[in-house]
Amino acid sequence: MKSRAEAESIKLKAAAEAERAKLIAATDLGKQEALLSIYSDMVIKSNSGVEKVVYLDPSVNKDSPFALSSMQNLNNDLHSLSRLGLAANGTNGRK
Repeated sequence: MKSRAEAESIKLKAAAEAERAKLIAATDLGKQEALLSIYSDMVIKSNSGVEKVVYLDPSVNKDSPFALSSMQNLNNDLHSLSRLGLAANGTNGRK
């Protein structure tokens, strides 16, 4: 009985998550939020286990691969990612 209830709970959660994802994907803000979430998860995973941090002044080390990305670069990355999604859907930016 308990196993059946747990299985039903998993099914209900999966259906709710699928509906949530569908609703989020239906809006431009939701699409951008999803991309930002992916970018955030990538940064979190890449920094896991980091024990030391070295600060590099971005005004001095602009071309260093270790320099922090600017908000403009982040915006460009997100724009590029969103264009990939549009291209994959065959819309090429047209609604």
